Amino acid sequence: MGSLRSLFKGGLLMLVSMFALTAMSSSAEPVPEQKTEVSSEYKVELQRNPDYACTQCHKDAKDGMHGAHSKAINPNNQLPVTCTNCHGKITPEHRNGVADAMRFNEDMFPVDKQNQVCMTCHQPEKLRTALWAHDVHILKTSCASCHQLHPTKDPVQGLDQKGQIKLCVDCHSKQQQQYHKEKETP
Repeated sequence: MGSLRSLFKGGLLMLVSMFALTAMSSSAEPVPEQKTEVSSEYKVELQRNPDYACTQCHKDAKDGMHGAHSKAINPNNQLPVTCTNCHGKITPEHRNGVADAMRFNEDMFPVDKQNQVCMTCHQPEKLRTALWAHDVHILKTSCASCHQLHPTKDPVQGLDQKGQIKLCVDCHSKQQQQYHKEKETP
């Protein structure tokens, strides 16, 4: 009986040892690495149209932007251009008439402030290459003086040389008339 008990204990010990070795060997296998891309930057995705609040009051823009800006990607955030990209973020007082949104080609904001907004996306080197007049006018005339921002097609885009000269002559003629008018007025 004693030898049978010893044999049983030995068999049981061997069975437990084999089970332990199997468990250890399976746990020693390398765990496949999970490939997760962890960004150090938290990204927020907008859940609604960022222009929605603007178009609730500005009904003329309810169909969205037209022209080149409607299809443009903001190079600063790689997202479609929105109203606030150019006009800035408004305050709650905006609905009460406070002029806190950037308006282009109006005296409310100085030319350099207006053009700074344009220059956040439009690179001066490319503008210089497109037309020399950009360099001459950048500090004195707003971009919106020649370019229209929301139409389906900006009339200035695609002007031939004759059309560009006409644009210059028309504007400078108005300036000359204004100058002479102010000079003659006592």
